[in-house]
Amino acid sequence: MTSDDEHEHIRVLIADDDENILEAYLEAFSEPESTREMQVLDALEAELFDPDAEIEKEPHFDVVACSQGNDAISLAKQAADGGEPFDVVILDVRMPPGIDGVEAGSKIRELDPDVPIVFVTGFSDVPLEELRRRVPPPMKLHYFNKPLSFTQLAQDVASMVRPQ
Repeated sequence: MTSDDEHEHIRVLIADDDENILEAYLEAFSEPESTREMQVLDALEAELFDPDAEIEKEPHFDVVACSQGNDAISLAKQAADGGEPFDVVILDVRMPPGIDGVEAGSKIRELDPDVPIVFVTGFSDVPLEELRRRVPPPMKLHYFNKPLSFTQLAQDVASMVRPQ
């Protein structure tokens, strides 16, 4: 079995009003049993045959999901106040009937100026300039169109928080 020390924990907050999309996110960010088993075998092999080898820690995503922008803001505030801010925030741009993802992102940015924010939308009428203006800085802002590859997004999220 792997211990927590063998994983890089990445805290992710996801807000999307579509229950099916939230389920797809949760599945993409979960670690399949077969992956855990392979990680155990790889660690044992390295320990037996090359004990000095440095093994890269596999990311483990701690995901918190909600369906509205106001809930995302509350969760981000609780996390920041508790000393465990999220590493990445993923927001659907449109989440009726509440505030939209851009407004939620702006308020989350006020709580945590360093968190990367990923906007996801199925619409093409959201100008990037508006996102950059309302949720600066642009280098901490990412934008994906639906339909998207949830597995690829999980990999991109891991790269956003890992040192280069």
